[in-house]
Amino acid sequence: MVNAPIKPVWGVVATQDCDSNHAPVISIFEIGTFNEITKISQPSKTKSWVSLITQKSRLNARWFYLPRDETIGFKERMAINFHVVFHIFRDDLEKNVEELRKGKLNKIAFQHYRESIAQYFRRYPYDEWYPLNNEEFEEYNKNKGPVDPFEWQK
Repeated sequence: MVNAPIKPVWGVVATQDCDSNHAPVISIFEIGTFNEITKISQPSKTKSWVSLITQKSRLNARWFYLPRDETIGFKERMAINFHVVFHIFRDDLEKNVEELRKGKLNKIAFQHYRESIAQYFRRYPYDEWYPLNNEEFEEYNKNKGPVDPFEWQK
């Protein structure tokens, strides 16, 4: 037995519908405030906010944006964190579904969410500076480093 603190968090089901009907354990991604999950400061102007969401959410596969929605309890902008997964027994979820389900993604958001999960797990990890020559690498390292150069960049 482990004695550990428990922090209540929002979550969204990650397990596919077809699997969740039979799986004994359901996987859930953590939901947190946009600032906590993305580490991006929220702009004050609507125009800047629109630009941030439409561009950054496309470039960052590790999170999924959720707008403010007071009806379900999102008092501020939120994000799903694909890096944090926890598991709950399906039987426990079924027993408490009335209390635990606060909302549901609309049809378009649900399709986008499913594709975002697939993209997150399909991505190929690489160091973005690998194709740069020595001069380009030095500029990259000044602005985004420090990172280690590859052999051809020394």
